[in-house]
Amino acid sequence: MMPEPDASLSALVLRRLAISEQVAAAKFGAGRPVDDPVREQRELARVRGLAREIGLDPDFAASFLEDQIAASKQVQHRLFAHWTEQPGERPEGGPDLSVLRAELDGLTVALLNRLAETGPEPLAPPETPDELKQDPLRTAYRTLAQRRS
Repeated sequence: MMPEPDASLSALVLRRLAISEQVAAAKFGAGRPVDDPVREQRELARVRGLAREIGLDPDFAASFLEDQIAASKQVQHRLFAHWTEQPGERPEGGPDLSVLRAELDGLTVALLNRLAETGPEPLAPPETPDELKQDPLRTAYRTLAQRRS
């Protein structure tokens, strides 16, 4: 599912965290680790290029994506630990990781476009009733919470 063209920055960040849960299920089911440094470095290089194309500071964009990756890993590590401790709650199989990554790639473009439209004011993470997403949301907003030039 591609992001809505007019989705807010916070809605896109929340969607990315929701996909992180599906990514965790796919990786866990396939016996793959949470960390994927090769993909992460490839995505950071891609984001720097995309940022230059839309007039966004590449370093700022890369820091923002690093926050998104760190938030995703928080979600994934938490779920891996839960499924290891509670084997009866392990997901059956999991979604196709390549499909999820394609959705994440589309979300990254949407996030950068929305980021390019925001001003330099610090942004706070949105409120969420989901306690398990509160820490990852704070992580996802680390760069945004600082004043930008």
